Amino acid sequence: MLPITVLLFVLHFVTAEIPSYIKVCQRNDPEVDKCIMNSVDLLRPKITEGIPELNVPGIEPLSLGQIALARGPQGAKLTAVVNDVKVRGPSNFIIQELKSDLDKNRFDFKLLLPKLDFAGKYKMDIQVLLLRLQGRGNITGTFRDYACNVTMRGHKEIIDEKEYLQFDPFKVKLRVGQSSIYLTNLFDGDPVLGPATNRVINENSQVFLQEISPVLEKSLADLFTEMANKITSKFTYKELFP
Repeated sequence: MLPITVLLFVLHFVTAEIPSYIKVCQRNDPEVDKCIMNSVDLLRPKITEGIPELNVPGIEPLSLGQIALARGPQGAKLTAVVNDVKVRGPSNFIIQELKSDLDKNRFDFKLLLPKLDFAGKYKMDIQVLLLRLQGRGNITGTFRDYACNVTMRGHKEIIDEKEYLQFDPFKVKLRVGQSSIYLTNLFDGDPVLGPATNRVINENSQVFLQEISPVLEKSLADLFTEMANKITSKFTYKELFP
């Protein structure tokens, strides 16, 4: 996403052979933030597919770790586990605001993720008094209008007597707009319990979002940090910022 854009634009300090997908931005440009934002459009296909020459993976689809949900007292308890979650749509971000400080290696920006589609496998167990209901199957869903704040901070490290720019773990904060969730094969395909449970889940989707948001935030932050440091580890600080 944008962190890769921020890092790639400084590569013009290193060599005159600039790849066609990198829009050159001058660090003393009073509108450098606008220049970086404009370069995103050129980089978007590379961000989506990955950049093999820099050993940077693509971000589509984004894989999430296991998501666990447990709610309610013992007599009316719901537990669910969701695995193999793939998220599509993060590359379709819209930059709303960017503030950079190249002297301090600091970048703060706000994004809007218009639509995120996810799919995975679920296992659910509901205990209501003496009645126990279980189900497993596929889970799909859509999140719309995700607001995303990203904080990006860098520092210098000495390796083999040379200075390199490395980034601390990125901080990503998400705020969700609308959402819809659908589970297949609920309670072995029961024609009454299945649709009713899907209705209840969507009416209370914030409960699920409270669990998935931290996982999504961490996955995005880890990916951004890995991609950024793979790039900066290839060049000394003086090469990046002479």
